[in-house]
Amino acid sequence: MITGIHHFALTVSEIDRSLAFYTGLFGLEVLSDREVQGDYVEKITGIPGAHSRLVHLAGYGQRLELLQYKNPRGEVRARPLQDAGSAHVCFITDDLDAEVARLQAANVTFRSLPVVTTSGPNKGGRGIYIEDPDGNAVEVVQLAPGVTV
Repeated sequence: MITGIHHFALTVSEIDRSLAFYTGLFGLEVLSDREVQGDYVEKITGIPGAHSRLVHLAGYGQRLELLQYKNPRGEVRARPLQDAGSAHVCFITDDLDAEVARLQAANVTFRSLPVVTTSGPNKGGRGIYIEDPDGNAVEVVQLAPGVTV
């Protein structure tokens, strides 16, 4: 029986750059940082010759794993959002305007400026999409009044 979700993972091209992004801009903390090669990583992923660096981050009651494949190297840019297999992370803020200003000051790439949600469970809330260093989408939302997580 499934009892929970352990983590969400993103594959990145340069893990140190991604670590700076997620720890520096979003306050996630490093739980573990290791390299694995061959052995179980090759077996569990089904990737012959797999050699990767894995960093587990934690924050806000969640875990995010960053993976950099040193071998075999893959694409260096994330898939577009509309492609199957693409993913994004969503952070919650209590002041979207302040977050926009902070992220603009950090020269983050924006996909959108604040947009009001017009349907769904967060109707009346607001959000933005930005990009991490690999082009993975990162959503930041301010929940509508009365909406809880």
